[in-house]
Amino acid sequence: MNGPWLLGIEIGGTKLQVGLGRRQGAIEALERRVVDPARGAEGVREQIRDASEALFAAYSLTPADVRGVGVGFGGPVDAERGRTQASFQIDGWTDYPLADWVRRNLGVDAVSVHNDADTAGLAEARLGAGVGRSPILYLTLGSGVGGALIIDGRIYRGAGLGAAEIGHLNVPGPDGAFPELEQVASGWGIARAARAKAGEVVATGGGWDVLDAADGDVDRITTVMVAQAAERGDARSLALLDQARRALAFALCQAVTLVAPQRIILGGGVSLIGERLWFDPLRRLVDAQVFPPFRGAFDIVPAALGEEVVVHGALELARDAVG
Repeated sequence: MNGPWLLGIEIGGTKLQVGLGRRQGAIEALERRVVDPARGAEGVREQIRDASEALFAAYSLTPADVRGVGVGFGGPVDAERGRTQASFQIDGWTDYPLADWVRRNLGVDAVSVHNDADTAGLAEARLGAGVGRSPILYLTLGSGVGGALIIDGRIYRGAGLGAAEIGHLNVPGPDGAFPELEQVASGWGIARAARAKAGEVVATGGGWDVLDAADGDVDRITTVMVAQAAERGDARSLALLDQARRALAFALCQAVTLVAPQRIILGGGVSLIGERLWFDPLRRLVDAQVFPPFRGAFDIVPAALGEEVVVHGALELARDAVG
């Protein structure tokens, strides 16, 4: 059954997605744009206008036909006021009244703005891998590490400015340091560790599969290259993934002790490393370290909704805003 037309927007550091939908769980049309950081927040807002107008035109809609807009924003958000607090990739989003901008420029009154990890977690809880479970702890492991706690299908935001910011939890790291989780277990963190290792290899005149994959250029090394080498049994790459998994397992054990989720869902590019090299060893690490009374009370599964997960969640935000 079709409901009112809704618009779901994902604002990331490198991409923008705008989706149009009526039925829950269905994106009827989607516009994608590549974000140019040099153009700042105003450039992103111009892209939102352009993408929204393209969707409206494709379905012969006017702003009056669209009842609600949801936004998943790549950075901290004051959801109560509809303001972005900051972006760590794009200048111009500090304390910005994004909900008011949407109302003025898209002509839709019902607007809800949340952090992108919260928005993705909402989608997975209602439509994806978390259906029928609560609480849900969702993590996105990409260029950074974001988290969301979803209780009974609702985003939990603590005192109001957010919760479940697990990427900023300090974890045991190499050489006795206690870095933030996203410095170790994000795609960026794994790649940075691989580049440091490659520098050591170069300095000693040695060779490494990952360095070969980057054509000898340390700065071109990516987490994908590390994962591919690990699949082939490369010892250095396996050790780098183990370091990231152990940091993540520590963080998850602390989260389980505090909030006792029924299901932990892992999304983002790092989770695509897969079952053998990521999920199975991670589950074993968590099982060995977790608070014993909670062992077996939760599971750890991959996300289900793919790269459009934030758009799905934004459409859910819009649906809630309409009421």
